[in-house]
Formats: sequence, C-alpha cells, structure tokens
Amino acid sequence: MKKRNLNMKQTKRFTCCLLSAAMAGTMLAGCGSSDKAADTSAAADDGPVQMEFLTSQTTAEVDDNAEVVKMIEERFNIDLKGFYVDPNNFQENLNVKFAGGEMPDVMVVGSPAELATYIEGGIIGEIPIETIREKAPNFAKVADEYDDGSLWSTMIYKGKNYGIAQPMNQAPMAMFWRKDWLDKLGLEVPETLEEYEKVLTAFVEQDPDGNGKADTAGAAERIFGAVFGAFGLRCVTGVGAGSGFTVEEMQLGEDNVPFFPYIRPEAKEALTVLHNWYEKGIIDKEFITGENHGGYAGLSHSFMNGQIGLTSGQPYTYFVYSSDMNAEDNLGICMKEMVAVNPDAVVVPGPAPVGPEGKSGTEAWGKIGRFTCLTTKATQDPRKVDAFLAMLDAYYSDMEYAKLSNFGLEGVHFKQTEHGPIRIMDGIELRKQGVLQADFGATVLYAKNLTPEKTEYAESITGNGYYRFNAPPVEEFSNVISTLDSLTEQAYFAMITGEKPLDYFDTFVEEFKKAGGEAAEKAVQEAYAEKLAAVQQ
Repeated sequence: MKKRNLNMKQTKRFTCCLLSAAMAGTMLAGCGSSDKAADTSAAADDGPVQMEFLTSQTTAEVDDNAEVVKMIEERFNIDLKGFYVDPNNFQENLNVKFAGGEMPDVMVVGSPAELATYIEGGIIGEIPIETIREKAPNFAKVADEYDDGSLWSTMIYKGKNYGIAQPMNQAPMAMFWRKDWLDKLGLEVPETLEEYEKVLTAFVEQDPDGNGKADTAGAAERIFGAVFGAFGLRCVTGVGAGSGFTVEEMQLGEDNVPFFPYIRPEAKEALTVLHNWYEKGIIDKEFITGENHGGYAGLSHSFMNGQIGLTSGQPYTYFVYSSDMNAEDNLGICMKEMVAVNPDAVVVPGPAPVGPEGKSGTEAWGKIGRFTCLTTKATQDPRKVDAFLAMLDAYYSDMEYAKLSNFGLEGVHFKQTEHGPIRIMDGIELRKQGVLQADFGATVLYAKNLTPEKTEYAESITGNGYYRFNAPPVEEFSNVISTLDSLTEQAYFAMITGEKPLDYFDTFVEEFKKAGGEAAEKAVQEAYAEKLAAVQQ
C-alpha cells in the first residue's frame, strides 16, 4: 500500500514543477520566432489550420483518411488531429508532455482548481466572454437559459475567462449486481445498508460462483461513493486506473454553502462501515490497486473477472436503454467486455443503499461541466479560436453535426434504432475515425434531441445524485489541494484497512485543517458567495 501511495503522490507533486518547466519552454520557444510564426500564419491563411484535440483520457491519433475526419475538416477548414496520451498514468504522462513543450490546441480540464494550475503554468489561454458571445451565439443562448449563476462564472480566473463550461445532462452513478450470484444464493437486490451487508457477506462466504474456492469478495472501491451517500456525503474514488479519493471535488450543502465532505463527522460513520466490511472480506483486499487495470477507464476488471459481485458506474456504460441483456445493441462498453470475458454472467442494476437516517445517493458528474479550453498554443492563432468557436456553435445549433461528432456515420459507426442511435464501434476505434474527438459531451440539447430514451432509462435506475460542485479557482484552494488529497488518501486507506484505528479520524481532521484545508474551504465559500451575489444583482 505504501509503495502505491507514494507513486500516486509523487505524480501530484511533480505536476506544478512540470508545468513550470512547460511554461518556461513555451516562453523560450516563442523568443526570436514571432516574425517567422507571423509569416507562416499569413502564408497559410487560406489553408486548413491544424488543431489537436484532447477531450478524454481515452485518446487516439486520428486516421487522416477517415470520412468523419474529412467531413469535420472540410466544414471548419481545419486539419483535425488527436493528441495521444498513454492512459496508464495519464496525468503523469500528460505533465511530461507539457514539460517537453508539447500541448494540444483544445483540451478538457477536470475542475476549476485544475484550470487554475494550468493557467498559472502557461498552458491554458484566455477566451473573452464577449468573443464567445459574438462567435458562438447559439451556445450563448442555451448557456444563458441554463445558467444558475455558476455556468458563465466557472471558467473565470482573476477576472478573465479561460474556457467553456457546458450545461450538461448527467445521471448519477448506478449500482450493478451479479444477478446470477444473487439467484444462486436465493437473494434479492438489497435496498438498505444493512441489507447490502447481508448480501455482500453471502458473496464472500457462500461461493456464489460455484467453483468450490473462497475467492470472491463483495465489492471494491467503486462502491465507496454509495456508502458515503448513505450518510449524506459525496465521495469520489475509483477514477480510471486508480483508487484515490478525489478531495478537490467539494460538496454543495443544502444551505448552498460548499464544504469538504471528507472531514465531516458523517465521514467517520462511513469509514466505520467500510472498515468493518474490509475486516469481513466484503471489501476486496486488493481494493487499493483499483478495479480498473488499463484500457477504457470505466471498466471494472474486478467485476468482469468475477472477483467481486457489485460495482458502480455510469448507467450507459452497462446498459443503453433498458436492463435487457439479450438485446446486443443495448449493451454498453463495460457490459460488452464483461460478456466477452464471462459469457454466463448476468447483471442487473439496483438502488443505492439507504442509510440509518434514510439518506442515499451516489456521486454524479456536474450539471455544469465538460470544461473545454484552448491552450496558449491555440489562443495565439485567431484562426484556431474562430474554428473552435464555430465548432462549439454548430454543436448547439445543428443536431446533425452533434450526432456526427458523437456517433459518426450511420451503418459505419452506429445504427439508428427505435431506441435512438446505438454505437457499433467503441472507444479507441471510434476516436481513430474522428468520432468523439471534437465533441462537447452530453449537453442538455444532446440528451433531449439525440438520446431521449437513454436519458430516461438512466434516470429510472438511479436515485439521488450528489452532483459535482465546481469550486471557484482561488489560490488558497489550488495551492494546497494536492497536499490535502495525499493526506486524505493516506489516512482513509489506513483507517479502512486497520493500519490506523478509526479514532485517528479526529487527528486527520485537525491535520487536514492545519495543512490549509480550513483556509481553502473558507476561501471557496467566500468566493462562491460573491459569485452568487453578483448574479443576483
């Protein structure tokens, strides 16, 4: 455990250093070359401008001859490229590219705190709101309609705007059970935290896979969010190939005041449950290595390979429009992989566990999200800015373009069914074809016009969502979040596994506050209150 934690923390500590190096490299690259760059730009004004996209941790270089690539290039007069980053240790590999002076033109950042780090590191460039309103009026109209005070303000840092926040349609994470295990043991899908424990204990003790070996656990780290949700808290873990706790994603209280959920008293109650489950073998002893071991980040190899009988994930990654496993076009990427590895497996969704006070829910991505930015490499070229904003505007005004960029060509990349467009090619292969390279995600218009049945199904199998709160990018937060993340992860892993007693939680809280957590929380609260006040005026 210690070795893995050290490696994860080293990656986070290196980020600022690498970005500083990247900033220096960018500045040096620009010295003495401005005249040459201007001449090159002027000479190429009529030709396609090259644009590299990095919109996901699942990346691929595009096939220049792919039809979707050519269609997008012709419409926007660009040379479309994918910016490839090895998904194993994605963030570390991306930072190394930055340090070497490599960067895409368009990239999606995970949070406003991350945005601030990239701005200070010279990676992300400014896009004035007036420019967005002028060149992407259709986007601006929808953004205004769905803005609760946080949409236009999310990407502002030190008085300037550094990207686009999208109005998103997001369902909370769903719980997925091995129904064949439940059936073998004569059990029903549980609903309460207490019922969860009984069923998961049976998965450990009663040989649900029938192989005569005591080699199954109940679950791993991707269900931690549901356990915390049973106590009214948002918890994010099991992201991609890691299992670390994402502390930077704060929670917005019912009183509209943001806070760090990981230091609340209820968190100790959730940790108590997880520790007890770990001691009983319910939590996989190898949970620290994560459920995903490479490839598409949403895959749970622990679930696919029959190590555990419960996981959590985005609804559409398992089922598209219903819970029918016999309809091949209804299976999401995770379910397809599972059936390929374990063809006898039967999976069914279930509700998040209800806690002792009637609370339940799972983490959900933000209703304001898909933070899409231009790097400083792109903002130096007006043609790239214009092309980017033209693509953004088309995504909100032309659903055929939104469909093309998300699904590709009918009969090649997707088939049109009574349930909506269903992809027949997945992940990396789609991106090689130019699909999911230049899109803006599952926006409210996308969900309403392109995937209404998928949207309704996702809502039907999920309950309460603890949606992502986009913390305003204040220095008190961005300067310490890596430290707080490391501190929390080490303390939580230690308490869950029993390396430290549960009473250590009180010590951890004090250390968290002294390490800058208290000041960061206060600064975010004040900044958010100021934004709300400005909107109300």
